[in-house]
Amino acid sequence: MAVVTEVRFAHEDGALAHTLGELPELDARIVRESSTNPKQNVYYLRVDYPDPSRVTTVLDADHSVADAWPMPEFDDRGLIAVEFAADAKLVGPHVTREGGLVVDARSASPDQEPRGWHERWLLPDREAIRAVWQRARDEGFSFTLLEFHRSGRADGTDKGVDVLTGQQRRTLAAAYEQGYFAEPRETSLQELGEALDLSASAVGGRLKRGMKSLIGETLVVEGHRE
Repeated sequence: MAVVTEVRFAHEDGALAHTLGELPELDARIVRESSTNPKQNVYYLRVDYPDPSRVTTVLDADHSVADAWPMPEFDDRGLIAVEFAADAKLVGPHVTREGGLVVDARSASPDQEPRGWHERWLLPDREAIRAVWQRARDEGFSFTLLEFHRSGRADGTDKGVDVLTGQQRRTLAAAYEQGYFAEPRETSLQELGEALDLSASAVGGRLKRGMKSLIGETLVVEGHRE
């Protein structure tokens, strides 16, 4: 059964290690591209900091970053594209290799030493968590498992996200990561469609079918709707 785990980790050569150390007030959230390619090293970073130019300057000096460029077309969202250096230590690719998804990735709170990342993952099973944890520890990460639970009902009779097709799972994950379910909404069906190379109607259909499947498995008890 699929599991959801919340973790915190850090590495001196990890993603944005220098930047997070230099800018303790920086709030950063990674918006992953919809691709599931474990070799991907370009990410979109949503940053919240009083002086955006300072963020760019510090990123330029960050040894984990090969290149970084602001995205002026998204100035109101504070988006910066970041290409990580080939030797940067990243955990996300390990999650992808185990068939999982990084549902949420954000900078850890400033009081954490060393400061790193706070993430939520969706993985196929406990063995996948162990595999990711072992690879991270072998590479020298400090790693803390904050929360772990099965997806679905507590009695374990529910298949939860296992009822989703791969297309539905990727679409729901992309919608969550890009703020479609946020209030106020941070993206549109049209924008999601462009990111996923789909029409807005196709994205809407996948979201509706995926949510219907999840609701049917998690909120409907013995055929009766509450």
